[in-house]
Amino acid sequence: MHCSERRFRALLVLALLSAPTASAQSSERADLRALRDQVGAIQEAVSGTALPDWLRNPPDASAGAGEALGAAERERMHRLATAQMPALPDAQATATATPTQTITLLVSRALGAAALRDIFASAARPEVRVVFRGVAEGEPLMDFMRGIHAELEGLDPMPAVALDPTPFREAGAAAVPLMILSGPDGEIARVAGLSDPAWLQAQVAAGRTGDLGVRGPVETISEPDMLEEIARRVAALDLAALREQALARYWRSAVFEHLPAAREPRTRVIDPIIEAKADIALPDGTLLVRSGERLNPLDRLAFGLRLVVFDPTEPGQIRTARRLGESAGALRPVYLATRLDREAGWEGFHALEDALDEPVYLLTADVRERFALERVPASVESADRVFLVREHPPEEPR
Repeated sequence: MHCSERRFRALLVLALLSAPTASAQSSERADLRALRDQVGAIQEAVSGTALPDWLRNPPDASAGAGEALGAAERERMHRLATAQMPALPDAQATATATPTQTITLLVSRALGAAALRDIFASAARPEVRVVFRGVAEGEPLMDFMRGIHAELEGLDPMPAVALDPTPFREAGAAAVPLMILSGPDGEIARVAGLSDPAWLQAQVAAGRTGDLGVRGPVETISEPDMLEEIARRVAALDLAALREQALARYWRSAVFEHLPAAREPRTRVIDPIIEAKADIALPDGTLLVRSGERLNPLDRLAFGLRLVVFDPTEPGQIRTARRLGESAGALRPVYLATRLDREAGWEGFHALEDALDEPVYLLTADVRERFALERVPASVESADRVFLVREHPPEEPR
């Protein structure tokens, strides 16, 4: 509905409400006679009795009491006027939905950009939600969102806009716009072809509920049901191909901690002692470590591992790594690779694990820094409250 038409209808409402009719004048005279009789009865009832407190109080207090009484009377007259407001099916009404009532306005981009913008402007109310059924077939969701944001630009306040096929399904909607007013117990009224929430609220206030028919032009919904479209797209996916693509992307993007090859045997000692910078307490308040206290984690937690760090892209390092793992004795070997063959991909990775008969993990930056690793192959294990980092030159090719 255009602004000029809405303005004309609003003026018509005001004219109808303000014009005194013969029946209204008669009603006013009857009210005045009743008021006169009430005054006489009140005067007779209070004759000879003590004045109430609000009459004996200073002017400021009596004025406040009068204002309170006046406010209560205005509220009563407002409720009376609202209850007696005539129904105007073709005009804008001033009725509003109760807090428990909401309006769902089903729309489609088939209505056109200009119509949608008018709908967004009239729907910028807390009880109204504008809903689309889905996006165009093959359209990316982000493109849909950008298009809707463009239509909303400059509107203040902003309407609530959602993408949800559920209300379309529940209403059996095939054409829009379709307005549905609902309460705690479900749908109260609906109308097709109109998009002014105040009109539907006024009809319900006047007692008109249910399907109020088609009152304006409608368009067939152009967007498919979003849930059906998702199911269709998923069914069309080649999941096996997607899996292979994802695996291939991993090897292209994997980050490696590459280290140079060791040239000669070397052993270094890493002291794990740390100094507490503040008190450390358990959840129950028990003090575990005092500030400034120096402690060695190996005193409290045994390190029963032998870390074997190597470069699997060099066959000599693989043989050295296997020898270090097999000679670990009571220690459990953990193989850490500094890099892998990207071209060989997962097949090469599985072949490496088969050759070592153990899982293989990638060396991370924090482990490299913690043990000050510089060259590989290298092994890390604990001895006498310290860590020993040994570098082993790789075996020569056979």
